[in-house]
Formats: sequence, structure tokens, C-alpha cells
Amino acid sequence: MATLVVPGARLHHTVTGSGPVLLCVPGGAADSGMFAQIAGPLAEHYTVVTYDPRGISRSPLDDAGEEQRIEVHAGDALRLLDSVGTEPALIFASSGGCMQAFDLVARHPGRVRTLVAHEPPLTTLLPEQPDVDPDELLHLHREHGIEAAIGKFMADAGFEAPEGGFPPEATSNFEFFIVHLMKAIGDFTPDYESLRASGTRIVVGVGETSAGQPAHEAAVLAAGKLGVKLTYFPGDHGGFASDAEAFVTRLREAFGV
Repeated sequence: MATLVVPGARLHHTVTGSGPVLLCVPGGAADSGMFAQIAGPLAEHYTVVTYDPRGISRSPLDDAGEEQRIEVHAGDALRLLDSVGTEPALIFASSGGCMQAFDLVARHPGRVRTLVAHEPPLTTLLPEQPDVDPDELLHLHREHGIEAAIGKFMADAGFEAPEGGFPPEATSNFEFFIVHLMKAIGDFTPDYESLRASGTRIVVGVGETSAGQPAHEAAVLAAGKLGVKLTYFPGDHGGFASDAEAFVTRLREAFGV
């Protein structure tokens, strides 16, 4: 475990294993624990870097009210890669984390060998906008508290909340996500032309059991925009946790190394 000082924040991260560098980028309100089930098996083949994004869990901001921008988060991911090595790296990004991965690849062609983007929630691509509305969630948060906002988010995204609710740290992360980060993710549009010209092999993945959820359906359209064939992964939006062994096998196949 280590801390990397970046402009405006300190990033808690862990580096394990050996081999090609693989950065795992969590999405939404998640921290590095999102990848607990797959980090160990992946470290048998790769130098695995997991981290808490700025403002989440153990990665505090210098200014708690700082406006969150995708390009800043992408810069954090690049600095993490550079702290480990200079060879073209591998990235596995989940959900909202795909946005900063797309931005990194578009701005730094050649830095990433292969990007696997699992269910990027590019919901502006959908013919009918889903009901996940950042402004409505902010209103719920102000008027009824964070639990009400989390419940609305989970229901609208098609996810099931854990029995007994979320632990305090996860609730705090969700509050940061809803208040500061969600709109930046929702407003982000990848530079598809730059991504296609980047030299990075881009794999867009979806869960085998998540069809109908906004993130799944948006990912299908994103693959078309990028001109790549869709890749199916075991499980749903969080298949890397629920179907870890099979997920790691499919992920290694997607990386090709």
C-alpha cells in the first residue's frame, strides 16, 4: 500500500504481482475494494494497481468542495501508471471509471496497450434517457437524506441494494458521488475519433445477465460508435465480484497477454 501525492489530492493505492502493468479503475462511488475478488488472481499474471479515486475512501481531497472533472481523474490514473512504469499498460475500467479511462487513452495515445471498458454508462447514447437524474438525486439528498438518494439511484440504474443497506464508509462515498461526481460522469462524451486513432486496442464489455439495464444498453451503442465487437463477461454489472474466477479468465482473454 502507498500514497501518491497528486495536484489537489492524495491517492491511496496498492501494487501487487509482477508482469505487464494493469490498472483497475473503479466506477461511481466505489473504491479499490471493488476489485478485491479479482486482484489476487490477476496478480499471478500482471502487476496490478488498484486505488481509491480522489475524494473516495482513503484518497482525501485538499479542498473537499473541489469541482470534479473527468480530465483531472484521468490525470490521476496517468500519474499512477507513470509511478509504476513507462511501458504501454493495460487498463480494466468499470462503469463510471470508463470515462476517465477513455479520456486518458484519447489524450495520451500509445500509453495504453489495451483498455477493457466494462459497461460504460454513456446513457446519453440511449434513444430514451433513463430516469437516473443527478438533479433529482441532489434534491432527494437535500430534502430526505442520502439514504433516499441512494435508493433512488440504485432503483433507476437497475441495481439491487445489499441487504441491510450500505456500511458508513460506502454511504459517505455515495454522498460524494451524488453531490460532486455523478454529473461529471453523466455529462462526459468520449472523443470517439481520437479513441479510434489512439493505437489502443479497446474492448467494450457487458455482463451476460445485465441486459436491459441502462449501462448495459449504453455500452452496446458505445461499441458501435467505436467500431468494435461487443465482448460478453460473466455475471452482471458487478460480475467481477459475483463471478470472479470466470471473469478473470475472460478478462485475460480480452487482454491477450
